[in-house]
Amino acid sequence: MYAVREGFRQILRHPTASLATFFTALVSFTLLYFLGLLLWNLERVVQGLERELEVAAFLGRGADVEALLTEIQAWPEVGEVRLQTKEEALAQLVLDYPYLAEAKDLVENPLPDTLRLRLRTPEAVRQVAERLRGLPGVEGVEYGGELTERLVGVLSGSRAAMVLLVALLLLNTLFSVMGSIRLSVESRKEALGIMLLVGATRRFIQGPFLAEGAFLTLGAGLLAVLFGGALYRGLSGALQGLLPFIPVLSLQDLAQTGMAVLLLALFLGLGGAYLASRAHLREV
Repeated sequence: MYAVREGFRQILRHPTASLATFFTALVSFTLLYFLGLLLWNLERVVQGLERELEVAAFLGRGADVEALLTEIQAWPEVGEVRLQTKEEALAQLVLDYPYLAEAKDLVENPLPDTLRLRLRTPEAVRQVAERLRGLPGVEGVEYGGELTERLVGVLSGSRAAMVLLVALLLLNTLFSVMGSIRLSVESRKEALGIMLLVGATRRFIQGPFLAEGAFLTLGAGLLAVLFGGALYRGLSGALQGLLPFIPVLSLQDLAQTGMAVLLLALFLGLGGAYLASRAHLREV
């Protein structure tokens, strides 16, 4: 109780430094939480596109279907390959566009037989498509991988940028906590010296400073989770209203990410307070 009570008092003794540390941590944790949710959501979108990614190889007349199936099934990147006959393709086309039902009896089926591939490694879609183009009997290849490849590139770049940004923000928060604790130590330098002379342990003396650092960062972390979660829920709800098929994170996902942010906040608060008080207690 002594550490908790003194931690609160030290925050009130230096309101300007405490507020500066609090708002620095609040900005850092809000960005960390919100950007983390966005990247996690983008990763789910990419994974969903990768699961649905399919490569279509259009066959010419006289193509040796059995030989092509045997060769393609042996490729390590390919998880599944199936033949869609031109009759099946036409039936699917009529199912998707019912107004073609009457026209299909008036003209010869123009659609080719098609091999449809699902890949074990979606990253290899471009290489698989190039290999398919070189096979005898394959007249054309089509795949919807351009969008997925772009999203994967955006995701990779966003991860790198976020790691750099988060590292800078967290370092800024750590040093801000250390500066606030240093001010508290300096203001009580004489009292701390007397406490050491009468036998108080360094851990006992450091307790209030650790509590001060934890209060500042945990309070900022909690507000950041509430604000960032509300912002994400609002944006994701609006997005699903426009694009219902886009996956969004559940409340459980938001809670798990929020707990991780709070643990990080506690670690930074305690770590910054410990480092600052330990360094300055040596001088005392």
